[in-house]
Amino acid sequence: MKKMNTQYLLLLIFLLLFRSHLFAQGKYTLSTMPRIDVHAHVGGIERMAHYMEVRKILKEQFNIDLAMWINLQSPLGPRGEGLEHLKSAEEKYQGRFLPTINDYRIADGLRFSPEELAEWQQRGVVGYKIWVGVTPAVDNPANDPTFTKMEQIGMLGASIHISQPYPRNCKDPVKYWESINAWERVLDRHPKLVVVNAHMMDIFYSDEQLEYLQYFLETYPNVYIDTAARFKDFYSMTHEKIRDFFIKYSDRILFGTDIGNQPQKDKYQEVAEAYNRCFKILETDAVFNSEFFPPDVKGKTLEGISLPVDVLEKIYYRNAMKLYPRVKNVLKNLGYNVE
Repeated sequence: MKKMNTQYLLLLIFLLLFRSHLFAQGKYTLSTMPRIDVHAHVGGIERMAHYMEVRKILKEQFNIDLAMWINLQSPLGPRGEGLEHLKSAEEKYQGRFLPTINDYRIADGLRFSPEELAEWQQRGVVGYKIWVGVTPAVDNPANDPTFTKMEQIGMLGASIHISQPYPRNCKDPVKYWESINAWERVLDRHPKLVVVNAHMMDIFYSDEQLEYLQYFLETYPNVYIDTAARFKDFYSMTHEKIRDFFIKYSDRILFGTDIGNQPQKDKYQEVAEAYNRCFKILETDAVFNSEFFPPDVKGKTLEGISLPVDVLEKIYYRNAMKLYPRVKNVLKNLGYNVE
C-alpha cells in the first residue's frame, strides 16, 4: 500500500509539472486563447466602447476571448495630429486598441514624411497602413525614401492594400496585375521591409491564385497576409488545398476581419455573430450557406477548414505578437501567459 501511494504521488507530481510546462509555453484551448483582429477600422475613442460590447457578447455567448484590435483608422495625421487620442485610448483601454498611422490616397503621394515615422513609432504607433488600390502608384520612386526609412527603423507595413478592388470587381485584369507587379518591384528594392498585406493580398479566388500566393510567400520572406474580408471566398478554392495552405503558411497568416458593419448600439449582436462565423470557418468543418455572404456568393456553400489548435494560436495571436510592437507586453499586462 505504501509503495502504491508513493507511485500515485509521483504520478501526481509528474502531471502537475507537465501541466505547468504547458502553461509556461502559453498553451491555450480555443476558449482561453487571446485573439487579435489585426484589420479593424475602430476609429476614435468613442467607438472603442462599442467594440468592447462586442467583446463582451463573444465572451458570454460564444466563450471566445477577442482580446485586442489593431486600429487601422486611428485619427492621427501629419505633424502630430491626434496625440490626445493616443493618450485617451491608452489610459482607458490599456492597449487593447493599438494604433497605426494610415494613408488612403497613395496616388497623391504618401502623407507622412520619412522624418515623421520614427516620431510616431516612439509615440506608440505599431505600423503604417497604406491603401494602394488598382494602380502601380506604389512603385513611384518618390515613395522609396519612406520605405527605406521603414526598413531602417523596423516600422511594420501594417495592412498594405494592393490591387483593390478585388479581381471579381476589377473590370480591367491587366491593371490588376500591373498593381501586383509594381508591388513586387518595391519589395525587390526593399528586402528588409516587413509587411502584412491585407485581404490575403487580394489573390484568393481560385486554386491558381492560391498557387501564386504561395509563390509570393516563398519569394518574399518578409511578407505576411491577413484574412480580412476573404472568408466569403473559401468556397472558390479546393477545400483540401486551402486547408493545406493555411497549415503550411501558418507562420505567415494573421487573423483579420474588416467586418463591414462597424459596431454600434443596435449592431452588437450582429457583429459578434459575424466574428463567430469567421472563427468557426477556421476552427470547424461546419458547412455555411450563402445567406451571410454577398449576392455574388448566393447559392454556394462554404466548408470550414478545421485547423489544429497550434495553427490557430499562430494565426490568432502569436504572429501578431511577433510582428506588431507592444502586442506581447500588452497581452502580458492584461494577464495572458504568452511567453
